[in-house]
Amino acid sequence: MIKKVKIFLKNLLYSHEFIDNQFLSFIQLKILSKVHQRKYYRIKIKSLEKTKILEKIIDGYFYESRTQNNQMIKVPDLNLYFFENALVNSYSSAVISKNILHYEVFNDKERYNEGFILYHSKKTAVYFLNEVETIEEGFFLAGNGSYNWYHWMIEILPKIIYFDTSHTKVILVNQSCQTIKSMADSLNLITENLNIKIVYLHPRKVYNVKKLFFINEVNKLMFNSENITFSDSYKYYFRKESLNNISNIFKSKITGTETCCKKLFLERKNTHRIAKNDKEIFTFLQQKGFVSADLRSLSFTEQINCLKNAKIIVGTTGASWTNLLFCEPSSYSIIFIPENFKNYRFFEEIGQMLNVKVDYLYYENGENDHDKSEFIIDIKNLENLLHEFEK
Repeated sequence: MIKKVKIFLKNLLYSHEFIDNQFLSFIQLKILSKVHQRKYYRIKIKSLEKTKILEKIIDGYFYESRTQNNQMIKVPDLNLYFFENALVNSYSSAVISKNILHYEVFNDKERYNEGFILYHSKKTAVYFLNEVETIEEGFFLAGNGSYNWYHWMIEILPKIIYFDTSHTKVILVNQSCQTIKSMADSLNLITENLNIKIVYLHPRKVYNVKKLFFINEVNKLMFNSENITFSDSYKYYFRKESLNNISNIFKSKITGTETCCKKLFLERKNTHRIAKNDKEIFTFLQQKGFVSADLRSLSFTEQINCLKNAKIIVGTTGASWTNLLFCEPSSYSIIFIPENFKNYRFFEEIGQMLNVKVDYLYYENGENDHDKSEFIIDIKNLENLLHEFEK
């Protein structure tokens, strides 16, 4: 009985149900602060669309997304914002200023409890503070998934193209841009002609930036959702011009004569999401003239070169497919993806905007965990897809 009471009290203490009740939430956060020896705060949320802008960069628009049931997708205006004494964390795309949390809400099913944001409702959020460090000024080039290759290359790094460094020479990035070589190389390449200072933000710190410059989402894939299987709402949008800009910038950096194979199998080593019949797949592809490559073992410029020269690419879904950016128009890709993730066809949408054909070969994984290995790829279906492209 005592054990059940303890479990009940613990569940009550960590419940999110009180967040919109000011009195109950106040008591709950006081207790949590005492238990964890760090301060928790309750704060109102304001949509970034309702926040005063410093400068409009590009008008928004609508486009028909063929990969999302032909829905008309709203791409918001791209704006530059300025915040004074802003609190930020490099793992979160939220900005706290003047006791308001500013966030660009994608749709009402989005969940953005990342970094220093513990949890939230549609109106209210709870955040915590550990160590707070002060920075005089900077442009925020971090946020949700800034440690992830896909989110970095597609959503975060392109912002630098639209930022006028006359506002500030200080660029604030996640520490992963220092510790992950491909991220460091991509940042260095795209900023090599800019007179800037890069400041690396520790993911466990919160920063008080006295003068913060912030650009909202250039491209967006909902980082987290309340329900990964929902299919009645859109989950991503992309600006075609931004994808082509970032693609052309990096491909123009490859000036050597080094070439890669025309048929490429994206190998996955020492990681998750590996097919049970992986060796059988590669043996079949070898007979078709494919060469395998683990992109994580290549330098950034080698990755660009590899994808730029490949005509056909095959492999399992993962961040490596971000490198579709470097494919030439009219190339072809086959991505292995779980059957229950059919609603996430964002690589196909990126391919459409870059004129790269993307097909999916779906496999059964039996549960919602898309990281699971030991799945089986139907080689006959793979052969049929290759035949359709080659005939």
